[in-house]
Amino acid sequence: MSEASSMTTISTTTTAKSNDVNGTRIDIIITIVLIVIVIFLICGYFGYRKIKERRRSHGEYRPQFEEYQHAKNLPYLQPPSIEGLI
Repeated sequence: MSEASSMTTISTTTTAKSNDVNGTRIDIIITIVLIVIVIFLICGYFGYRKIKERRRSHGEYRPQFEEYQHAKNLPYLQPPSIEGLI
């Protein structure tokens, strides 16, 4: 009977160690994934700022030109009649 109980103890100990190792691996994987996501967010933020600054300093942002282009497509509005202004 003592042999059976020692076998049970050994298998239980092995299972506990196996679960602990799997839990540690999952923790490591989750930590690495979170770090990679944070790095991507930081790089995306600085990339967005760089593109915005480049547009501002290289003249790609031209609101007057855009307004002029869109205004060409609008129909001409007749001025209101003088009777309506009184």
